[in-house]
Amino acid sequence: MAYQKVLVEVLTASGCGRCQKIKTLAKAVITELNDNRVSYREINVVEEIDYAVSLGVMSTPAIALDGKLVFAAPPSKAKLRQAILDRFGEPSASLDKEPSATQGKAN
Repeated sequence: MAYQKVLVEVLTASGCGRCQKIKTLAKAVITELNDNRVSYREINVVEEIDYAVSLGVMSTPAIALDGKLVFAAPPSKAKLRQAILDRFGEPSASLDKEPSATQGKAN
């Protein structure tokens, strides 16, 4: 099912070093996608414990897309990007924006 918009929710806890890294990673992916259909929200699991529990979050950091837990542990940049693109129905073709090193070179 393709979505019109994607909400990236980063679930964190105060004092969590890995949480800071995942927030930076998520913001970087969203910036690179440069798509106004993608929005970002940080969720402190202590402040929103009921929501975190409803998602099934067992530890931080975690990432939910559109209210569904997708990554219970920090993903790679490529995996997060692909998960967002998949929601739009745009599989990996969008990942290959840069031409390969051999493309366009005459021998």
